[in-house]
Amino acid sequence: MTKEIPVHWVCQACRQAPAAEDVRDDDPVEPYRLCHECADRLRYRALRPIEWFNLAALHGWAKFLLHDDFYDQDGRACQPDVDDDVIDEKHAPTLEMCARSLERLIDFCVTRWHLGKEEFEAFRPFPIGTVLAAIEHRADAGNRQVWETMVQLCANVVGSPAAPWVRAQFNRAWRDVSLFIWAEAAAKCLPAPEGLHKTIDALQVVHGRDLEKQMSALSWFRAAAVLDWIEAHLPPQDVAASWGQLASLSDLHWSRVQSWLASGRPLSLVALDALASCIPRQGQARILTILDPKLKGCGDRSVIGHALRIYEAEDSAPRVATKCSFIIQHLDKLRAE
Repeated sequence: MTKEIPVHWVCQACRQAPAAEDVRDDDPVEPYRLCHECADRLRYRALRPIEWFNLAALHGWAKFLLHDDFYDQDGRACQPDVDDDVIDEKHAPTLEMCARSLERLIDFCVTRWHLGKEEFEAFRPFPIGTVLAAIEHRADAGNRQVWETMVQLCANVVGSPAAPWVRAQFNRAWRDVSLFIWAEAAAKCLPAPEGLHKTIDALQVVHGRDLEKQMSALSWFRAAAVLDWIEAHLPPQDVAASWGQLASLSDLHWSRVQSWLASGRPLSLVALDALASCIPRQGQARILTILDPKLKGCGDRSVIGHALRIYEAEDSAPRVATKCSFIIQHLDKLRAE
């Protein structure tokens, strides 16, 4: 569906021609304002890289017509519905090019599938107060994905000066089911243990599968208090591996693992999944790669192998046998301190 709009609007994609259409195909609330040519290329999934970049910087890349099913992270069309020899012309700007301007640097971050150290360090030349003001402005004007990117930038670029703003974003995070994104900023910007307590309080009204999805927000706090929370909220059966992943990221000590193994199910299953999460491997959850969990208090890995063999002799269920075998085979890779 399109709507004719005044020609004085500049096309959001090419940023050169006057906008002539209000394209609402995948978002009636936040339409794309485009010239006719860019509107056609958008529908045909054939935007030029700079056009994709400009749209993704405003709207985020997760909308259907901009999605990574159709474009790579540099805006190159992967499945164009037209033959166009100039699709790859006008390349999207690189991080180095965008780093010269704070606004363009924020644009670049919004277009990324994931942010990392390289993007965060690009903000160093800019005063923190200026960065925070730009983040707040962009968050107020942006949709959910744009807002989530701004929260992530507060966590990794601004830090404690962003505390009042991060605190004020909790209601939006809860409304938009973005507690995980908010919790990173809470852990890095708010004084301890404010963010942890706020997150735990929020989870009190979440249950079942929804709790398993949202409790990962607690991972950012790296706190042993989360292990106590796990003991209090763990379901008696059907224990998902996400409980063990959370435990591995929460200041896990070998003495706690021993206690859980000795207590039997369901905590023993969490202990096994937690140990497995401390072994790096392909396909692990991204947060494990970021936070790099390590088991504390057991430098002698043979002790772990011995304890697992004893436990497996008492509980020989397939899930237990498979997990124990994996951990024992990869004890040399288990991260410990």
